[in-house]
Amino acid sequence: MKEKNFVPENNLAWQGGDIDYYGPNWRSQRKKARIRDNFTCQDCGLTEKEYGKELSVHHIIPFREFKGDWEEANRLSNLVCLCEHPCHRNRHKNNMVDDIV
Repeated sequence: MKEKNFVPENNLAWQGGDIDYYGPNWRSQRKKARIRDNFTCQDCGLTEKEYGKELSVHHIIPFREFKGDWEEANRLSNLVCLCEHPCHRNRHKNNMVDDIV
């Protein structure tokens, strides 16, 4: 049955869905990462001013891999500023390919 492949849990790329909460220090760590990265996408060099909105802050090692240890997951060394499209989406796409292979 073809339809069962479209159920998220049956798809090899499925990683458990969105995470809505990144811990009590997320907002402050997110702000520190944006300041550290000079409000600039670390993949393409686009600035927030050029982008017209705040950049995304990406967990280099996915948050879910820390199994709830938000302090470790949100260390500045694990965060990087990226424009949402295409850089942040590309990072997630590449992570999915790495997880499948």
